[in-house]
Amino acid sequence: MELIARNFECFPATSPACEVLRPVLRQCAEVKFPFRISERNSNQFTFDFDAHLKSRLIACGAVEADLALPREITKEYDFVFSVGDKKVVAEVEKANWNKILYDFLKFHMYFQHGADFAALFLPKNWPHAHGEENLFEIGSIRYQQCVQFGFGTRVLFDRIALVGYEQYTVENVLLTSLVRSALIAARHRAVS
Repeated sequence: MELIARNFECFPATSPACEVLRPVLRQCAEVKFPFRISERNSNQFTFDFDAHLKSRLIACGAVEADLALPREITKEYDFVFSVGDKKVVAEVEKANWNKILYDFLKFHMYFQHGADFAALFLPKNWPHAHGEENLFEIGSIRYQQCVQFGFGTRVLFDRIALVGYEQYTVENVLLTSLVRSALIAARHRAVS
């Protein structure tokens, strides 16, 4: 089964990080990616978005890159790419909004070791059994709180772009909790 990510949006729109990313994101109108529905864990969806996003960004003009991190910092980023002469470290947070602050911390470390910018990709519609969450909105609030309460300077956070996207089925239906339930039911019928 496949989903489609589209309608990419940057926050904050006027930051230097978004200015660097905007031309590539404009070229990258949509990303198709496979997903699986787990039989355990409340029919959890497992998304294979990271590798497909990376491939699509490279197809749209980004160049694959890497960071040379010291041994004491384990490689935890999802991927690195360059736009022009700027290295961008990317994290994709598909479902766990609690990790957003940790992603910000990791970006601080990556900036110390060669990343010029960081991009945190967050779905605007993450469906689960009890509704939908807008991780992009949650991330934007956390971003503003970090700057407001001193968890980094405005100059440092201007190097971080939050990139929101909407998830659709291949039939062009917005992924909601109702659509998620229908996909789970169809999977169960197919398995039976």
